[in-house]
Amino acid sequence: MSFNFIDWESFNDIIIEGSTTLAEYCAQYSAVQTNWVYTLAGFIAIAILLIKKNKKWYWYAFILLYVLMSFTSVGMHTANYGEFQPGVLTTKLFASYIDMSLTELVAWSGVCCFAIEFYQQAHEKKKRNIFLICETALMLVVIGVLTYEVFVLHDRPLYIGGGGAPMDGKTGGLSLAEFGCFLTALPILYLLFANFKKMSKTERALLIFTICTFLVAFIITSLWGDNEITEFALGNVHGHSLWHILTGLASLEVVFWVDQRSTNELLAKNGIKAI
Repeated sequence: MSFNFIDWESFNDIIIEGSTTLAEYCAQYSAVQTNWVYTLAGFIAIAILLIKKNKKWYWYAFILLYVLMSFTSVGMHTANYGEFQPGVLTTKLFASYIDMSLTELVAWSGVCCFAIEFYQQAHEKKKRNIFLICETALMLVVIGVLTYEVFVLHDRPLYIGGGGAPMDGKTGGLSLAEFGCFLTALPILYLLFANFKKMSKTERALLIFTICTFLVAFIITSLWGDNEITEFALGNVHGHSLWHILTGLASLEVVFWVDQRSTNELLAKNGIKAI
């Protein structure tokens, strides 16, 4: 297997030859550039936690994985899009394996962070540990499925919404591993709703805003997030690129929530009502 990434400077020649459409080229270039929103958001998030002297190590771990994912995502979108060949381990397929593995780890770590955040009392440790074990088991299963898809099938068929079509860069839908990634993140909703009444009004407002940001991003990338520029916004905005921008902003919103929660915990220790 030889590694083959897009040479942006000569990409116009590839388009002229007909192996790649202009819509596909624009979509991938847009996706690569907007991926840096993740990187920038991660650096800002770490800076906020450091400036506020936040000592919750698990959130630092989550953000570092987030930043690392931004680089692997760039690699995935830069990998040559003319390489889709079912049954062949191409650069694109291998890059998608690295990127999806990091995405799965980010989803897993996010759920674990909220579980640790909400179940800190001594009587809650057993519940927290069971939750973390189950979440980790789910994460390992998803990565196992992803590994099977890439290194055994040498393809990631788009079973969810794609009718089992091969991952050809143009057909919409989700592979089992991608669907599994969403399942891994789903327990966050349980944690948030189960502990909603325990939070202050400001914390609730920040979380609702964050969930809405993720929801809007999910809807846009699901309906208009294909690997080509689509009719969304008259073809002037790439749906998946908006996913990058909005979820990058959502990660910052989570950090603002962490900071607010940490502030309220400090106020409570001093006998002051939470904000």
